[in-house]
Amino acid sequence: MSVALPQTRPEHLTPHDLVTYSRCPHEMELIRARRASLHSPTPVTPVTPADVVPERHSPLFAPPLGRLRVNEGRLDVAPHDTLVYIDDGEDDLPVLFPAEQVRLDSLFSRHGGTLVDEELGLGGRPDFVVRSPDGNFVPIEYKTTHLFLDLPQIHHELHLASHGRSFDTIQAIAECRLVHAVTGRRPTHGIVLYGDVAGSGTHEGWVEVPYGDAEEHWLRAALLQIRTDGRRPPVPAERNCAACEPNRDGQCRYAAARFEGAHVAALSHPTFR
Repeated sequence: MSVALPQTRPEHLTPHDLVTYSRCPHEMELIRARRASLHSPTPVTPVTPADVVPERHSPLFAPPLGRLRVNEGRLDVAPHDTLVYIDDGEDDLPVLFPAEQVRLDSLFSRHGGTLVDEELGLGGRPDFVVRSPDGNFVPIEYKTTHLFLDLPQIHHELHLASHGRSFDTIQAIAECRLVHAVTGRRPTHGIVLYGDVAGSGTHEGWVEVPYGDAEEHWLRAALLQIRTDGRRPPVPAERNCAACEPNRDGQCRYAAARFEGAHVAALSHPTFR
């Protein structure tokens, strides 16, 4: 008689974990360890080993970016679209829909508003989910930053790539998967909406992120890569460290590294050849 062995649950990850890992795996580790320590009698130690060698670039391969649709201006809400989910834990989200187009769906409230994918061990909260008349669901992630500069249209895609917006693409792909897991219907795309709060809305825009087989395959591979990465190395760089919360709180001993001074010797390691 065979006995079924209990299956080990995959390490729980969030869209924000994917985004942070893509920037700096060690930053993700520090944040996760700090979060876990709040619910543990003893501090949780990050996975990153003490003798890890910093890396120059993120170990995570880029998501599919070839089919993004970059749009300038406000996001128009269609008269027959309905708002079926809003993250009530977020402050200062814009009002996108009039009251008569808001019909919050209890389907999204099973886990207190967190969307959970049991198969992939993924959970998170998009800012909005919109349902179109054909039954398609579209997650929307709102950013207060701006996407566009005063550049010709042909340079928008270059601006997109050079300003780290692939991070937002990763988040949109993960949120599409969460909506698929909750509703049973795979979204055709997700949206990242840029409100340009600091610029008084003068550079508003939005990006349509397609979600199909290629994006789902990328997501599955990315989750596997993160879970099998036993090093989770730091990727110290100005653009990473400037926005890093553990760096701000003095928790990262690699944050000052700019591949100079005491860290020059590390560059002789085979990792950098």
